[in-house]
Amino acid sequence: MIENANVICLGGAGTLGRAIARRRQKDGWTGRMTVYSTDDHKHELMKRMYPDVGFIQGDIRNAETLYNAMVGMDVVLHLAAVKVIPTSEIASMDTIDVNVLGSEVVCSCARRAGVKHVLGISTDKACHPANAYGASKYLMEKVFQEYARYYETPSFHLVRYGNVLESTGSVIEVWKKAVALGEPIRLTDPEMTRFWLSPSQAAGYALDALAFESGKIYIPKVPALSIGKLAEFTTDYLPEKILLDRIPLRPGEKMHETLLTVEEIHYARRGGIGGSLAAPNFFVLLPSTSQRNETTDLEPYTSDKALQLTQAELTELLND
Repeated sequence: MIENANVICLGGAGTLGRAIARRRQKDGWTGRMTVYSTDDHKHELMKRMYPDVGFIQGDIRNAETLYNAMVGMDVVLHLAAVKVIPTSEIASMDTIDVNVLGSEVVCSCARRAGVKHVLGISTDKACHPANAYGASKYLMEKVFQEYARYYETPSFHLVRYGNVLESTGSVIEVWKKAVALGEPIRLTDPEMTRFWLSPSQAAGYALDALAFESGKIYIPKVPALSIGKLAEFTTDYLPEKILLDRIPLRPGEKMHETLLTVEEIHYARRGGIGGSLAAPNFFVLLPSTSQRNETTDLEPYTSDKALQLTQAELTELLND
């Protein structure tokens, strides 16, 4: 379906948008791809890599510009968001404006423009949210599900996953520079855990979510790793050799993350290997307005209990 479709990526000049453009180039998609975002600098950088991709500078909150950009499109990939947790805590009103109200504008414009599929990218931070970013993404999911409940077209799809590893400007690069200079590694708590995936995996999960029914959330069972192990595997960090500078948790941070909560297990079903799905194992979460399953055998999926990455597996992700 996606191979022949005209696709517009909102907020598509970042890591995930570039990964989707790489996937398009590799698989030889025949449909048009357009990136719509506010970052003209990233547009120029991305144009050099993908000259056949179109670019429109615009804000998702501008309904007129967004609607015009969507006309003639088959698929909308909604990647745009305020994502940095400390920034969201300070600028919570802007976070709500973009992540919640902006998402409603996206859904409304897509419906008016005759788009067939709209995909929203959610996050583990939406589960039992402890920060403005997570709370806004939780509400973004609800916006998509409400549109799915009221309208047959377009189909409103959702995917929820964890942290996307980036090779440039990431915490891993910061740590490596610190080690090279003989400076201490700065981290909060070595026992803190997070879900990790590569940009290409994230792109694959996003595109696979289009196969699921409107209003349902596709949740890949992403593996996890502690922050201490991440430092050890990527910098040869050893407590007796490299100094550790413990810093407090940032505002809104949690020790462990969740992809499926104890409340949600009653509305979820598990999935396995099948078709072209990127995730070998996953959950499909129905809206909370669905029939509750009182006899579920599912358990919450948390980063401290999830399958933990080995060093070889992490290296493979970083080289992906």
